[in-house]
Amino acid sequence: MIRLTTNLPEFRNELCEVIRLFLGAVEIGQDEGDELIAHEHVERDGLWIERFSAEGRAVEHTASVVRGGLAEKRALKRAAKTGCFLLMRELTGVRPPWGSLTGIRPTRLMYELRGEGLEGEAARRVMRERFYVSEEKASLLSDILAMQEGLVDTPENEYDLYIGIPFCTTRCAYCSFASGELGNGALVEPYLAALRREMALDAALMDELGLKLRAAYMGGGTPTALTAGQLDGLLREAARLFPGAREWTVEAGRPDTIDRDRLQALRDNGIGRICVNPQTFSDGTLRIIGRAHTAAQTVEAYALARSMGFCHINMDLIAALPGETEEDFLCSLARTIELGPESVTVHTLAIKRSSRLHEQGYVQADAGAAARMVDGARQALARAGYAPYYLYRQKYMAGNLENVGYARPGCACLYNIDNMEETTRILAQGAGAITKWLFPRERRIERAPNVRNIGQYIGRVDEMAARKRALILSQSANLSQA
Repeated sequence: MIRLTTNLPEFRNELCEVIRLFLGAVEIGQDEGDELIAHEHVERDGLWIERFSAEGRAVEHTASVVRGGLAEKRALKRAAKTGCFLLMRELTGVRPPWGSLTGIRPTRLMYELRGEGLEGEAARRVMRERFYVSEEKASLLSDILAMQEGLVDTPENEYDLYIGIPFCTTRCAYCSFASGELGNGALVEPYLAALRREMALDAALMDELGLKLRAAYMGGGTPTALTAGQLDGLLREAARLFPGAREWTVEAGRPDTIDRDRLQALRDNGIGRICVNPQTFSDGTLRIIGRAHTAAQTVEAYALARSMGFCHINMDLIAALPGETEEDFLCSLARTIELGPESVTVHTLAIKRSSRLHEQGYVQADAGAAARMVDGARQALARAGYAPYYLYRQKYMAGNLENVGYARPGCACLYNIDNMEETTRILAQGAGAITKWLFPRERRIERAPNVRNIGQYIGRVDEMAARKRALILSQSANLSQA
């Protein structure tokens, strides 16, 4: 256990996150621990001085004092985190590719720099010198902003829709989502009835406010764990209640749930984008992670979707899966590129506390190997004509890396961009779904999470819709008075 002392206790959690960038999921105490990391914050002569010491070594980081509300809090937090980062780098010799950044959306910093008039090399220099981000990752951010050009400026009268289906045929070993195994299917029809109720209440609110749908996404879980009839009925209701989407995605996901009848239901309801996710083309790895399909089934499902006219297919891969080598991952990537989907998402394995891999005590892959997998993917996809268009990070990821969506020109997913950049209101329905309502004039986002438990959601759906309505109407009232 590490003991951390600080006279800025309000930033204790953030300092712990920095320490874990270097030491992994280590326990950090306040009053006891085998090793001490000490932080002292001092203000003198217009400067904040952040002093950190451990194991006989010390660093001192200074930053100009900033006064006033949120700007002061953010600047002080950044100064303290930077001091902690510099100490840990000194102690370990490790150079994290994302530098001192612990947030999930590093693109936001690039947009802030753009707002300050810094673009291109000037912005990348700031990322390298102020946040210690590697040249490779700074360039990745620049490429993403280029792909998002013209797609992130959403009109204030538009919103995105998310519909969650929290059922899977089996549960993946790395999964931490609010989903459950389908089992005997007893909860499915009650769940769908509750979901339709929430959809109807939300649609009435959107009509009342005169808001228009921009992009819609049905995820999970695995929506195609539903029967073709259930899927068809739900999508017909969604199209009736929420018409006019520029883009509709359904996360077909698991190849073992993809058949002609389900795909026909998607086609009949105008779904233009689907996901057929191999994760890996190694049958041995698929068994280890609990995927109830083979690599051959992935290829068959993809071919069937193509034969039925689906012209935008996304495929997901995961780097650093248990037991996989760099060669294994790159072979899966090559097979994916050979199939030719319009977009490819490269995830880095994250072992969340609620996942079976964490319960089994699985240790993350070597950070260097994970980084080579991710870097190799970027290079291979670039050669094949794909460019990165969105990115996000998670805790407990191998090598403290990232998840990146790549797409061919004109094939970037609007919903993914909107959700990750938080530039668009997200109206979300279903167990565990989180509505994120943007208050643009204050650049503030309010969240209304639905309960994760499926049974509780079914019994409390009116409560979920009412809470969401109260949040949205309060924001709308504030907007009209501004």
